[in-house]
Amino acid sequence: MEDRRTLAAFLAIGVILFLLPYYYEWVGLAKPSTAPAAREEDVAQRASRPAEGPGEIPATAASGQLGSAAAAVPGLGVPGEHRSFVERRVVVETPLQRLTFSTRGGVLVGCELLQYQRIDGSQVELVPPGGRGLLVTLDEPARGRLALDDVEFVPSAPGLRLGPQDEGLLRFLAEVGGGVLVEETLRFRGDRYGFELELRHAGLEEDAELALRWEGGVALTEGDARVDLREARVLALFGGSLTKIQASGNDREKTWEEKGAVQWAGARSKYFLVALVPGEGAERTRVRLQGAGQGKGVLPAYTFEIGARPERKRGWRTTVYAGPLEYDSLEQYGVQLERAIDFGWPVVRQISWLLLVIFKWMFRFVPNYGWIIVIFGVAIKILLYPLTHKTYESSAKMQELQPEIEALRQKYGNDQQRLSRETMRLYKERGVNPLGGCLPMLLQMPVFFALYNLFGRTIELRRAPFIWWIHDLSIPDSLAFGGVAVHVLPVLMGISMFVQQKMTMKDPKQAMMVYLMPAMMVFIFWGMSSGLVLYWTVFNVLSIAQQVLVSRFGRGRMVAPLRPA
Repeated sequence: MEDRRTLAAFLAIGVILFLLPYYYEWVGLAKPSTAPAAREEDVAQRASRPAEGPGEIPATAASGQLGSAAAAVPGLGVPGEHRSFVERRVVVETPLQRLTFSTRGGVLVGCELLQYQRIDGSQVELVPPGGRGLLVTLDEPARGRLALDDVEFVPSAPGLRLGPQDEGLLRFLAEVGGGVLVEETLRFRGDRYGFELELRHAGLEEDAELALRWEGGVALTEGDARVDLREARVLALFGGSLTKIQASGNDREKTWEEKGAVQWAGARSKYFLVALVPGEGAERTRVRLQGAGQGKGVLPAYTFEIGARPERKRGWRTTVYAGPLEYDSLEQYGVQLERAIDFGWPVVRQISWLLLVIFKWMFRFVPNYGWIIVIFGVAIKILLYPLTHKTYESSAKMQELQPEIEALRQKYGNDQQRLSRETMRLYKERGVNPLGGCLPMLLQMPVFFALYNLFGRTIELRRAPFIWWIHDLSIPDSLAFGGVAVHVLPVLMGISMFVQQKMTMKDPKQAMMVYLMPAMMVFIFWGMSSGLVLYWTVFNVLSIAQQVLVSRFGRGRMVAPLRPA
């Protein structure tokens, strides 16, 4: 809803600027590891370390539990048999991540990203409280569907620890009952987020489906939950088309399901993504997305699932990605996983990508994205100088013609068609293009929307500081005055815009717009990322300087500035 309001506001401003182009400036992811293993006692300690609560959790799968499953799926489980096991945690740690698996269901219950921290200094955790990742479900046409969430998955090792260049392998084996076995083979690399998973079975029909489900979406990671909630969703790339489900508040359950060309499915927050990319063996795939609100300010109940009924095969492979929404990390998988980053409309998306490449290249030389924004603003101003200069000239000529245009209005005021013809004849005789100021603005609109996406949605700017009170360029700046938090940058932007208006106003009838437009822009930009507002403010200041120089050296006239890109 907020994105729609923001878009509507920008479109309204675009209309205003289109009608008044002469007075305002618009710049608008393997083979098994051969690396030395960690000390046995250390690995054992990590393997038994809980994600939360006691290290070992007694668990009993009573006859009632498996009996009910066997009733729904004949041959799975033996009624009257009591099976008990102690739930354990198996930890896999690499330089990038710490993954915690539970032997109950073989599910992923913890996924810490070691290169990213929350505002309190703790590691970013992607599995939300109560969430479960990679829950296995079996489905046979003749027997029905069974989720293996209460079945013991026996690990091949108590845990793994890998170095940056290491590779490792871990297996989980589950005896479901009735001669049915399920095996998960997980392959890890120390230099990649996530892992590869091969899911195999024995004892089921050839046409049985094996599915993997992620429950709970992606945990909230930012200081302000609203930042994540606005971008949280489940999504899938199916047949080349991206489908998204987003819920909020008390929204009823939304479901989308398809069979066929599933390229990937996942869940995301503002900066992080978990996704499944089906691979070899997944010949007949199915994807399902679900989302339902759980109350205002609470992460909705998001679930996504991918299933496959492989022909003449007993299993299928998938790539599991769990990491940042970082373009380079996603692009290397070659399945358009980078489309999970919302860069907007097609043309804007390409411009956003190009600007991201430019900013990351500049960061190699200037390791502060705030100064990069300032440098970029200066470069854009120089690049657009020929266009803006011609706009200044066109606006100046238009001002010179105002007395003659006014005379035509008095003479042909009652005949609008004649007035239009005479006005256009006057423009042609004097070599004036009345729409000359629109072209720079229209060329800059896609750039502005690209910057909006870049500053608010790329992880490179997450918690990126600038100077003084600006500690995070991805969110609004905040400075306390008398216990009240104020966004200073939008105020400075409004002041700079007011100065521009005041310098260029010629007609006293336009005085109201001199005050109205800056106030309107401060209101619109109040909750936007400080990186975007910083760019806009820098462009305004440069425009004021240009106006002063033009006026002082007599190389032009004081005319209405363009809005920054």
